[in-house]
Amino acid sequence: MIEQLRNGDSAVRPASMDPISEFLRTAESDLAGGVISPRIFNDPDLYEREMARIFARCWCFVAHESEIPEPGDYVLRYIGQDQFIVVRDEDGLIHVLFNKCTHRGSTVCRVEKGNSSHFRCPYHSWVFKNTGEWSGAPYRKKAYKKLDAGSWGLAAAPHVDSVHGLVFAALDPDAPTLDEYLGDMRWYLDVLLGLNDSGMTTIGEPHRWRVPANWKSGAENFMADAYHVPSLHRSAEDVGMFPRIETGGAGPQGVSRHVYFEHGHGMIVNNGFLPPPWHTSGYPPEVAETFQLERLTPLQRQFVENHSATTFLIFPNFGLVRVPAAPHPDAPPMVFTHLRQWQPVGPDGIVNWNWTLGWKSAPAGLNEDAYIAGLSMHGPAGILEQDDTVVWGGAPQAGKSVFARKCGMRFNFQLGLDGMSDYAEDTDWQYPGIATTTALGEAPQRAFYRRWLREMTPAAQELTENGARS
Repeated sequence: MIEQLRNGDSAVRPASMDPISEFLRTAESDLAGGVISPRIFNDPDLYEREMARIFARCWCFVAHESEIPEPGDYVLRYIGQDQFIVVRDEDGLIHVLFNKCTHRGSTVCRVEKGNSSHFRCPYHSWVFKNTGEWSGAPYRKKAYKKLDAGSWGLAAAPHVDSVHGLVFAALDPDAPTLDEYLGDMRWYLDVLLGLNDSGMTTIGEPHRWRVPANWKSGAENFMADAYHVPSLHRSAEDVGMFPRIETGGAGPQGVSRHVYFEHGHGMIVNNGFLPPPWHTSGYPPEVAETFQLERLTPLQRQFVENHSATTFLIFPNFGLVRVPAAPHPDAPPMVFTHLRQWQPVGPDGIVNWNWTLGWKSAPAGLNEDAYIAGLSMHGPAGILEQDDTVVWGGAPQAGKSVFARKCGMRFNFQLGLDGMSDYAEDTDWQYPGIATTTALGEAPQRAFYRRWLREMTPAAQELTENGARS
């Protein structure tokens, strides 16, 4: 149905017939029929190629600007499995520096966050400014009389940019700009995170916990999987954390639909979380009245007044969840906003990173309640999070199974194909992206894996539509 009009750009053929390329060609054929091999969720060779062709080439989220507000502030973060120092220099510019000394490769910074004008390697005391520049070493005048200091600074991400406080980095010198990479997802970031001049801020520290899962399971789940909610998260309904949800239709989040892009970004959009006087996005009047909708275009204002987003994904592994929850049993529900990243630590392991955001213009007590409400749902011990992280472990187990490969097992991603469900493209949608009539389908997930295949295929060198790298 929806994709049948748009499958032309998925016909990329690998340049060679090595075993991985041969597998990817088969995977491309499988995906056209709405099925995927479990192997992609637990294969060391595929994982190695993901590190080189996805995480070393795509724009990846590394921090929120509010985490490093002052000159010298820094945090340690990851792109793929490589660790970087995300630091604000003395002029206020943000750098993303590879956390390895250029002398012998020792880890330069070993503290998770702090403030420093310089970083000193513990091995031989090479010193680097917080811009990454080489600054000195012991016995410099005797030991390094002719050293070209400009050549020995910390390696840095060649591209760093931010949008509404979200800091991204790209390790590929030939990467498109961040705006080109985001395409029309930038339009939606404006209406979700750019509603007033003061913006949003992180509340507390990011939570982290390990999960025996593959990073793609978390990404595609938050991108668009509304189908699992009535089954997997029924316990939250049973204990009254939110009302009963009808699959793909109306519930506490109103009428839901998918909005997605062929370059792998997408979201679940709803028609309102809570009844008036709550704002459509789920915020109480004292927060909504701080929104400066004149900052937006007329069409963006129309979206804000009638729709919001439950979850979204920016390819490859950065997401957001915004849903209502109660901070304690006697309190009414309120909306919390979490940023989420599924950081790979192997083909069958991830570290979940979780940040809570609050509006700077909101009362402090309200942001505190939202923080508590969010932890009850999607924190390390949140009721929904425990559900998700238990079931995500199945894919990598099947991915390494001898029998699964022997019997040709495939995972089904056919929901919404060929009239299988009440799910079609909404031709009346007047906002960016491909919109669907309900959320009872898997078109965004199929687009996600088409993007994954294009990145993994050696012949993929050009930019796709909307400026996203193929």
